[in-house]
Amino acid sequence: MRVIVISVTTYKEKDGIVNAISSDDTITFLVRGLFSPNSKNAALNTSLVVADIELQEGNFKYPVLKSSTIVSSPMKLTNDYYYLGALMVINEASKCLLQDEEKVLIYNDLIEVTETLKKRADPWMPMLVFLAKIFKISGYEFEVNKCVFCGSKKDIRAFSFADGGFICSSCLNQGTERDFSKEQMLLLRTIFTAEKSDVESPYFSKENAFFVFNKFVIFIADSYGFSLKTAALMSK
Repeated sequence: MRVIVISVTTYKEKDGIVNAISSDDTITFLVRGLFSPNSKNAALNTSLVVADIELQEGNFKYPVLKSSTIVSSPMKLTNDYYYLGALMVINEASKCLLQDEEKVLIYNDLIEVTETLKKRADPWMPMLVFLAKIFKISGYEFEVNKCVFCGSKKDIRAFSFADGGFICSSCLNQGTERDFSKEQMLLLRTIFTAEKSDVESPYFSKENAFFVFNKFVIFIADSYGFSLKTAALMSK
């Protein structure tokens, strides 16, 4: 069975309980001696590691790991600050923003984004596209191709999380937030319509990506009732 690890907790002194996602289920299993200095399964103590595992039933609440083979690791030779921060944001979002039955739906995207991040120098776009996919799985569909009220594709002036997308000049009202620049709204369109995490955007800049990310963090707090703690790592 192939899984991607999303969290590990200590059990007793040296054993670990691993929470992971497979292509069709969420998996929790016990790894004996995971925290031993010479553990052959030590790599499973890294979030977002992809591994082929074999489990067996034991006298424990969860199945016990029989064997494991590491398929890929998120670690690379030059683990820069923002790269590690993006990994932690992605991991926390996967673990805390989705219900167990929803986590299965992000399995392929989670593997893809970790591989994309290893290949790219800049982590912002892959991270933002992944967060947008989490929003979609949670039921938050944002209209970024036309006005969410009248359907017009002309004279788009604003994007509103509360209203559900783009708003044209005719549908604006005094209470509509108008925080996004034209370039930032076009960047949002790229993010919300992207199929793959390695998408490029002519409207991408670190400043615009950082602005959109902070808006995502606020949206998560308002709509999920969750404070994305690892977001602070991307503001250094």
